[in-house]
Order: sequence, then C-alpha cells, then structure tokens
Amino acid sequence: MFDYSKLYGKIKEVFSTQEAFADAMEMSRTAINARLTQKVEWKSPEIAKACELLGVPLCESHLYFFSFKSLENQD
Repeated sequence: MFDYSKLYGKIKEVFSTQEAFADAMEMSRTAINARLTQKVEWKSPEIAKACELLGVPLCESHLYFFSFKSLENQD
C-alpha cells in the first residue's frame, strides 16, 4: 500500500479541496478519490500533470506517489 499523506497535504496546501484539484486535473472528484484510495492506479501522464499543478518537481514525485506505508501504520 502506498502512503498518500504527503500528497493529501500538498493538495490541501495548493488547492484547499480535492474537488478543486479534480477540476484542475480535468477529472471527476470520483476519479481522483478512486486514485487516492488506491482503487485505481495513477497513470504516468496523470502523475506528471498532478506534479505540475502542485508545483512538485518530477524528480520528487516518488515522495508523493510511491512512498510505502510502514508496517506499523497499516490497518
């Protein structure tokens, strides 16, 4: 499982709401939620666009999209 806590924080910092982020991504709120809850995988072009919108350099995308939850934090 990936840990999207840093991504959630960046979305809140830049867009205030997931809905505003979804609009900027030109995706439905449901589609964004499916990705954030790991029901659907992020596609590479979506990650690149999200990084651009959030002001995250692509070389740091792993910190937001590919961090693993530690075993002690898993449900």
